[in-house]
Amino acid sequence: MDDKMKIHLLIDNDRYPLTIRREEEVLYREAARQIDYKLNKYRRMYPEFTTARHWAMAALELAFENVSLKDRNDTQPYLDKLKQLEKDIDDCIRKDFE
Repeated sequence: MDDKMKIHLLIDNDRYPLTIRREEEVLYREAARQIDYKLNKYRRMYPEFTTARHWAMAALELAFENVSLKDRNDTQPYLDKLKQLEKDIDDCIRKDFE
């Protein structure tokens, strides 16, 4: 059974209704806090920018962080190397028994 719930997130003084999985609530609320933090940061840094530009800067920073984390969590090259090492070890063991 899907354990869904409805929440309302307050982002930039606007409410956003969402239906989410219960176990993801904390993550959604933290994401909303991060958006507000980034928006306020860019408002302080660039008061002359429009609201749309503040949103674009915040979105760019969050997207950059997301892409950076995906690259950091890519373990496939390590798994490939481990498989190759395992094969090399198996080959050496077989040679010793021949």
